[in-house]
Order: sequence, then structure tokens, then C-alpha cells
Amino acid sequence: MTEGIPRESLTYRPHLSAKGTPVPAAETVHNTARHPPSTATAMSFAARLQAAIAAHSPLCVGIDPSASLLKSCGLPDSAEGAFEFGKRVLAAAQFELSIIKPQSAFFERFGSAGFRALEELTKLARAREVMVLIDGKRGDIDTTAEAYAEGYFSAATPLRVDAVTTHAYLGFAALEKFLAIALRNEGGVFVVVRSSNPEGRDLQLAKLPNGETVAGNLSRLITERNRAWGEGLGPIGAVVGATCDDAAETVAALPSAFILAPGVGAQGATMQDVLKRMPAAKGRVLPNVSRAILASGTSSDEIRQTIRSLQEQARQLL
Repeated sequence: MTEGIPRESLTYRPHLSAKGTPVPAAETVHNTARHPPSTATAMSFAARLQAAIAAHSPLCVGIDPSASLLKSCGLPDSAEGAFEFGKRVLAAAQFELSIIKPQSAFFERFGSAGFRALEELTKLARAREVMVLIDGKRGDIDTTAEAYAEGYFSAATPLRVDAVTTHAYLGFAALEKFLAIALRNEGGVFVVVRSSNPEGRDLQLAKLPNGETVAGNLSRLITERNRAWGEGLGPIGAVVGATCDDAAETVAALPSAFILAPGVGAQGATMQDVLKRMPAAKGRVLPNVSRAILASGTSSDEIRQTIRSLQEQARQLL
């Protein structure tokens, strides 16, 4: 037993056919009696996230099992290693986290086994009321957008999550069917508005014929959509980099949105930078820390120490 979780639920084992080949996750049967799905989805996404933040701080812990990170942790560069890393982080934090953000690409690189590992990690987290935000930056149109959303939010999907990152390069309106499915299933969607990488600046601050920047246009449309949904914070959030020098203006234009703020830690920003650059986002900003959770070391005790310190720092943002 580990922190009340049966040992078998903490072990990654791909399902095998009679010939010994992996069976696709959609064809497997999960023991929901032993590991029931989270009932948290009875609440709205915004309500669930606000409750989680109040309980555990607004820190968002990134799960980015790159080859170099797995090597530093003494884990194999495989789907099993990726799952083991995610499990190590959850167990180290004793599941006392508001939300984790697995980067889908680091699991997808292992093919079907990687998808299975991501599914199992997601189920493990949500079974203990840790919210899961998949960083997949999905974005497409029409039925393709619907298919993406169903893969994350439908009742039948083995990869049921709380929220997903998206991009609006095909137009914000193109996300409508994705948003409809997410919102109907009490899910959240974080749209990239101002990214933390410097390469995004020219495109995101380019001006449209009406004088708005691309980021400003997205901020207005997200705000309008959230207000149409209801009062208070809405289910559509925004990604705004903690390293952006124009973050204050962007965040102020998103008063009804949760803000996912990447860039803290390895990319150079601090919690104080988030506080300084996003003063209007107190109580609704999620500072994301990924690689820097290993700053004190890779053992469970060292990861726990780092996460607890980051959570305490993140409480300044409430």
C-alpha cells in the first residue's frame, strides 16, 4: 500500500492479448469497483478548480517526462518510465495537489503504450481528486474538433480529464464545437493567448485591421464567451506566459478567466514575477512549474520538499 492506494493501481501494465501484443486501451475493461471514477464532475469546472486551489494552493505541477528528465530520475525512457515518474510526483506530494499538467507529447512519443500510460496516470490522479489538465494544444475545425473533445471529455473515453489546452490559430470560432462538448461535460479549456516562448511574440502581438492585437482579440472573445456562460469565473481559461512583459495588460483583459502561467522555474520566471506581472489575476492564476520540481533532487522526499515550498510561494497569488 502507498498512501492508501492499492499497490496494483500504482503499477503500469499494458493489457496483452493471447498473442502477447498490447490491446488498445479502448478495448480493455477497468475495475471501476476497485478504482471508481472521480465524482468531482458533478460540480462545474470553475467550482472544482476554485475548491482545489483553496485546499492546496494554485500551484500547477507539470508532468514532463522527457528522455533527459527520466534519465536524471533513474527511470527508463519508456512508457513505463513516464508513468512511474508521474506516479512518483503524485505520491511524493501525497496527492495534495490542486492540479497537474501532463504534457501529452512526452507520452505520445511512445505510441499506444504511451497513451495507455497517460490514461492510467490520469485515472490515478482523478481518483484522489487531483485535477488533470492535459497540455495537448489541440485545435481544429468542425467534426475533427468534436472528435478531439470527445477523446478528453466524453463519458466513454478512457482519457477523461478536467481540462485541455488548445490554440486558436484556425480562428476562435473554430473552437466552438470543442468548447461545446467540454462545457457540456463540465470540462475546462485553456486557450493559448500569450505564450512564454519568445518566438510567439510577433504573431501574438500582430495587429488586426480593427487595431486589436491577436492576443487582445482572443482575450475579448474569451471574455465574451465566459460571460455568456454565466457570472464569475468561466470554464474557458487562457495561457499567458509568466515571462511576458505585457502579461498585466493581457490578464486585465481576461477578468472572467483562469490564467495558466507557464514559465516559472526553468524558463526563468519566479512566483514574485507572476505576482508583479499579473496583479489582476490574484486568486485565479495557476503558476505552472515542471522541470523545477526536481530542483532539490529526484527522490520522493526531495520532490515533496520542493513542491511544499512552491505551494507556499504560490499562496502569495491568492
